[in-house]
Amino acid sequence: MKKKGLIIFILFTSFFILISLCMDEKGVLEKEKVIEKKVDDFVIHMKVEREKSGIEVHHSLQYLGEDTIEILHQTPLISVSLLNKNHDFTGSLVHKKMEKGNIYYQEPKTLSQIDKKGEWNLYVKAKFLVNNKLVNIEHVEPLMFN
Repeated sequence: MKKKGLIIFILFTSFFILISLCMDEKGVLEKEKVIEKKVDDFVIHMKVEREKSGIEVHHSLQYLGEDTIEILHQTPLISVSLLNKNHDFTGSLVHKKMEKGNIYYQEPKTLSQIDKKGEWNLYVKAKFLVNNKLVNIEHVEPLMFN
């Protein structure tokens, strides 16, 4: 009688463990990443971190040129999106003066958790004007979610 009860208990426990594993299809970022993308006199610095609700992307723009410049940009300066290339630059122009080595920090962006495990792309785009010349910096970073 005890063996029968133990077998039933093991079967029910195994069944509930299997169901909970199947239900948990949310992807969690496998490892945090530090990314740099250099174009001309500019470098975009990014750090992708795990968060409970998804991922958080810290990002900034560094100027490496010799002359003092002024950049003009809409909000955000650096747009990030997961899965789709959805970049939306809006609002009036923001002016920012930069000298050699200056880093223009942006507010971190929190992106929702992925519904499925696997490799998904993080799309990054910076768009701004320097001396009336448009600068576009684009990058696609594959991220693995387990």
